[in-house]
Amino acid sequence: MFLFAHPEGTGEHVVEAYRIEGEPPQIDGVLDDAVWQQAAPRSDFIQLEPARGVPATDDTEFRIAYDAYNLYVAFRCYDAEPDKIVNRMTRRGDVYASDVISFFIDPHHDHRTGYKFATNPAGVQSDNYRYEDTQRDSNWKGIWWVESNIDGSGWSAEFKIPFSNFRFTDRPTQIWGFDVERVNRRKSEVTVWKQLTQAGVVTRMSDLGHIVGIQGIETGKNFEITPYALGGAAGAADADITRQLGTGLDVQYSPTSALKANVTVNPDFAQVEADQLEINLTRFPTRFPEKRPFFVEGNSFFETPYDLMFSRRIGSRGNILWGGKVTGKVGDYSIGVLGNQTGEFRLSGDASEGHNLTGYATKEKAWFSAIRIKRDILKRSNVGILFVNKEQPGGDHWAHSRVGGIDMNLALGKTYHLTGQYAGSFHRGADQDNFAYTVDFAQRNYLWSSNIGFERVAPHFEINQTGFLRKERNRGWQRVHTRVSYSPQWGSRQFFSGITTRLSQSLYTPEYFNGWKERNPDLSPSSEFEEDLFRWNVSANVGMDFRETFLDDITAYYYRSREVELTEIFIADGYGFSIDTNSTNPIAIGIEMDFSDYFNFGRQQAGKQRSLTLESTLRPQSNFSIELDSSYAQSLDLAGAIDGRFFVSSLRATYLFTRESFLRMFAQASRERPLSAEIHENYLLSLLFGWEYSPKSHLFVAYNETWADVPIGTGLNRELVLENRVVVVKVTYLYNL
Repeated sequence: MFLFAHPEGTGEHVVEAYRIEGEPPQIDGVLDDAVWQQAAPRSDFIQLEPARGVPATDDTEFRIAYDAYNLYVAFRCYDAEPDKIVNRMTRRGDVYASDVISFFIDPHHDHRTGYKFATNPAGVQSDNYRYEDTQRDSNWKGIWWVESNIDGSGWSAEFKIPFSNFRFTDRPTQIWGFDVERVNRRKSEVTVWKQLTQAGVVTRMSDLGHIVGIQGIETGKNFEITPYALGGAAGAADADITRQLGTGLDVQYSPTSALKANVTVNPDFAQVEADQLEINLTRFPTRFPEKRPFFVEGNSFFETPYDLMFSRRIGSRGNILWGGKVTGKVGDYSIGVLGNQTGEFRLSGDASEGHNLTGYATKEKAWFSAIRIKRDILKRSNVGILFVNKEQPGGDHWAHSRVGGIDMNLALGKTYHLTGQYAGSFHRGADQDNFAYTVDFAQRNYLWSSNIGFERVAPHFEINQTGFLRKERNRGWQRVHTRVSYSPQWGSRQFFSGITTRLSQSLYTPEYFNGWKERNPDLSPSSEFEEDLFRWNVSANVGMDFRETFLDDITAYYYRSREVELTEIFIADGYGFSIDTNSTNPIAIGIEMDFSDYFNFGRQQAGKQRSLTLESTLRPQSNFSIELDSSYAQSLDLAGAIDGRFFVSSLRATYLFTRESFLRMFAQASRERPLSAEIHENYLLSLLFGWEYSPKSHLFVAYNETWADVPIGTGLNRELVLENRVVVVKVTYLYNL
């Protein structure tokens, strides 16, 4: 009954895995092993793009084999012009400037979750975890091997993937979901073995074909222990150079094939690249992505419509002393449990007063915890709960910040979805008007998509101690929004368009007005302002995807809105465009321009802004890339006079010696002159050598240096000083037990 849980066409897309009794294939990209002569081939690929449903211009053939501990997959990618195959040697995960072969696998066979494995003709690895049928977690990294080879028939690839990477049931005979996707970059052609649904080009775990015949397999080694040793020195303009020796430990244990537990002690993330700055003229902080390895893997288990758990809050003000988490599936339940203690770790050497090697200056003592439970219902739906807590010692009582919510994701038929969440926040003091809820009904297929949603965020709903929400304290909103998009084929190109509307109303408390008056004693609310005034926004965008000719895509947009603030009620206009050239060329360029009205929060009045962003990638050779991104923005008053200038630029150069070793240089500069007053400057230089000398075992040598301006005297004069300079050597080693 498991085999035919998928819709029509399943019987034509079943592949039987070949059980290896003798020697396994040698993973070298050359398909001359005896195993591949015995395993049954599958082919007859069809196009997703550009000619949907038409046979592939160059077919693909694959075979599947396995032994007790590993899955083996071999691909033959036929190409009539193999000398024109697009091939790049890049870092792991960055394969899409090349031809690509990838496959999707659903080992748990729940039609909701799975994994994607991919490579290019250079043998670069890429993988991610799939959940909620179409969602992806690109931070997931497995231990597996692949090699590729270009020959006179095209190119080939061999994968060896240990079963320890997967979460699967304990049934003696396994039936797994499976499909293959190939990208021929030169022809802008995407082909698949099975999937061709109404859901668009995003692969759905519920529509895969099947692997059958897998039996008698084991997950292999259940323990991964990864200690690290670190040595380095740190200094600053106002501090002596300090030396430090550090150690830490990561442990991973899989109690079952579907559950994974992680523990970390005194983790260090010196090798993680700094955030790439963006020009932000809003009143809210930028949401930077999580990059720390302990947190990124399994983060998708804690995702809900509201960002109740934003893991970057953990350790943002000090050292992480230790942490642990458990993620996985038990029957129809997905679970996630996380706990972290932050403070000051005193056993890692001579830590400098107020600083450590990662640059944190404040040692916040806090306990973070989260519990997530989600239950599968119906065929592709689920409901769940999430509770997140932060506790801090303070006075006679511990200060707490707690948030919790109930969420749902209901798949109605093939193309309709109903999602929503009801959440509340709880802090010390009176808890009232502190709940939020959102409901969204969406329809998606490969031509049309549309959705309508409603949301209410109460003024006292506050989650930014543990989560992330762009919201002022004591101010909330309620709103309804709609969106419709249409993306038809236009010959070999694809046209896309969309219209979005929003009607909203702000919700205030008396504390909000009192706080506003304290911050702005010389201002008064506008005579037009009323608490129940409505805001509205209508926006439209059109564009063309050129299927990677010289141009990649062009997009233009326009919006008009009514903005309601205490001092200003005004009609705002905004428009802009973006152009991107073919990313596979040795030189690729992206240009974006924006002109819009906005509310200048610093001046508490309406203003205008204009910005220009340039992104460029230069590939002098396959294993060497240079990325230069620059943004410039101006803010203007309503008379057109410039009252602020902002500039951010970054340069990233990466050279790969092999697929496992690289040298990266990252430099970043920002210069701001807000309100035509002080000039603020920040500079960053980072050098990193990395070598993965065996799976999940690394050597890192890192150098980081930051400079910033500080005020001199009582005037506007400022001086550039060294904020922090760090040199680190870090070695990790993975023990499999």
